[in-house]
Amino acid sequence: MFITFFLIATVLSSTGVTITEPVDGETYSGDWLPVRAIVENENVIPDSVLYVLNGSSSVAVPRLNTDWYTYMANDCHTGYSESPAPVENTILWTAPVTGNHHEFPTPVVVNGIVYYPQDSSGDSLYALNAATGEVLWTYRTGYTDDAVTVKNGLLFTASDSLWCLDALTGERIWANGEATCAASTPAVHNGSVFSCSNIYSSNTSTLYSLDTETGAVNWSSTVSGYVGSCLTVWNDMVFMPTWYGPLYAFDINTGAEIWQNNDSPGGYWDSSPVIVEGFLYILGDDSKARALDPLSGASVWETLITPGTYLSATPAFHNDRLYFGDQVNSFHCLEAGAGSFVWSLPGVLHGSPGVADGIVFYGEGSNYYDETAHVYALSCETGEVIWSYETVSGPYGIVSSPSITDGVVYIAGTDWNLYAFGTGMKYTYLDELYGQIGSNELIITSYFNGSPAAADTITFTVSGTGISPRPSRTFNLVAGPNPFTVSATISFELPYGGNTSVSIFDLAGREVATLVNGEMVHGVHSVQWNGEEIAAGLYICRIESGGVVETIGLCLLK
Repeated sequence: MFITFFLIATVLSSTGVTITEPVDGETYSGDWLPVRAIVENENVIPDSVLYVLNGSSSVAVPRLNTDWYTYMANDCHTGYSESPAPVENTILWTAPVTGNHHEFPTPVVVNGIVYYPQDSSGDSLYALNAATGEVLWTYRTGYTDDAVTVKNGLLFTASDSLWCLDALTGERIWANGEATCAASTPAVHNGSVFSCSNIYSSNTSTLYSLDTETGAVNWSSTVSGYVGSCLTVWNDMVFMPTWYGPLYAFDINTGAEIWQNNDSPGGYWDSSPVIVEGFLYILGDDSKARALDPLSGASVWETLITPGTYLSATPAFHNDRLYFGDQVNSFHCLEAGAGSFVWSLPGVLHGSPGVADGIVFYGEGSNYYDETAHVYALSCETGEVIWSYETVSGPYGIVSSPSITDGVVYIAGTDWNLYAFGTGMKYTYLDELYGQIGSNELIITSYFNGSPAAADTITFTVSGTGISPRPSRTFNLVAGPNPFTVSATISFELPYGGNTSVSIFDLAGREVATLVNGEMVHGVHSVQWNGEEIAAGLYICRIESGGVVETIGLCLLK
């Protein structure tokens, strides 16, 4: 008995569960609430995480996937993660897999593996354990200037060829010598991978669509300008920015050009399209930030940032704000709706930022051959420095973009090290629950090797029936018109394909309509809700996909 107790106590002391939603001691007006917990388990995913509400039966809570599977996190390059983030500059590990000159690629993190293509001092692609930094495998490629993309167990990287490798083992599956743009991350969508090649002598580039399984070319399209930034896929379209050329939009299935935008005279260098909530955001060579209509390419707004300098970062987007640096002397936060400044602060930037847990992370470049460079963590709200870390600098400082997943920030330095900042892996578990009127007790327990490893207990109060909508914008869920009289269009964006449900509930929690219930592919979708036979009032639209839930309110008028 003593030995059993000692072993359990040891496990409990080295693991942890923290309930972040509902908030301990809070009162809620609805009885339908999100439940979210952060679980630490010695850098190993628990067997399961269960909640018990008011002594009832245990309910499993699914894990939230926060993988950063391509440049700027996802196909639309938002640079945002639902992961918790480190609030101090503690180093989890470093790995000597970078160089000392121009380490630009973003580390990509999928299924507990970090993928990093060495840039300035070699031509090897590394796969490392995300928790320890241990090198799992390497593969020799040509020079690679940007992040890899990992989807469905396959890894794609562009260098002297477009390579397809087994993401788990590093085994080569195929290579294609036509799509050779090492300055652009491949984009992958619905069985096709998109990459480019540049012909600098004629200032032209070719966009290729290839089969992900075989590498065979589906189609190609040659246009003016050459590619130095990353492709974006959205809504059956692929977007290609060019330097000394336009921003293009192509039909993802045929390669036909849909539109081109020439608003930036010098084109776009190292700034990639960010598409969210029906807008495309990009930074131009003419010192301007822009918002465009992604369906037509028409300009919505433009803002002059720092006259006389090109903007080479890709902006990160979260909570209707854009975050980016201008490569001269400032880091900026803009209001995404109109492009107005929220705050700015000094700093030399080249790489792009990442956002998680109310914090924006970025690496500071140098004024050429400065002795030191920094990693910064700023408050998204105010720009206040939360923490920083100083490193030895190569000639360009830190030009890599960070990735944030499972509580850890990964970024490449130019001091020969890939850095992981954090105190350990923090896994997020997310679901919803129905509380009872009055006081509620919630217990969440993690299990490992068949035994309870850690637990947290909170109490909260429910003051009335109905639904308390979750404020997050995971799926960019929007509805319009709202209020409406006959029908409303409900739009949402799936970061991953999978089983998806979209339903309408009244404020008593009764389901009044099911709009979607089945498999859906990644991307932007819209559905109609006809309220002609429904009574006027307030309703809740609820989407669930991949264990993540988001809600939005609707007002039906008669």
